[in-house]
Amino acid sequence: MEDVTLDRDDIAALSSDARVAILKALDIRPMTMSELADRLGLARSTVHEHLSVLADADLVHYENARKWRDYTLTKRGRRILHPGRDHRIIIILGASFAAMTAGLLCVTSYLRGFVVQGGSVVREPLLLYAGEALLGVTVVLWCLAVRCRRRTSPCRE
Repeated sequence: MEDVTLDRDDIAALSSDARVAILKALDIRPMTMSELADRLGLARSTVHEHLSVLADADLVHYENARKWRDYTLTKRGRRILHPGRDHRIIIILGASFAAMTAGLLCVTSYLRGFVVQGGSVVREPLLLYAGEALLGVTVVLWCLAVRCRRRTSPCRE
């Protein structure tokens, strides 16, 4: 997880309530200048000035479309709004590793079986069921980690 350091220009860019409101609105979804003006109840020229300050501070960027510019948050802008979000992925991946290890141990124990008196091998089906369930939990946790990762770092940047 990389830290976001703020300099004097960043603090100046974030010192306006309107600019912070713009950042929060863009955190929901990309928007045009007109959409932001309507949402915040500000004039389009005022929103344009605020967006210019935020773009100069590398907190927002826009993509040229045919008619409208869609403004979005940069990675740096997202990190300022959500500074501690990466720990979720680490916790999810750690839990999935533990579930995978336990699941593989259960399946391996089932396959080896237990030797009882008389030399016969007995396999406990409960170990197989538990192992399969834990491996299924692992797959679900991996999908959750991928989904969480996509939400924190969009492909547009």
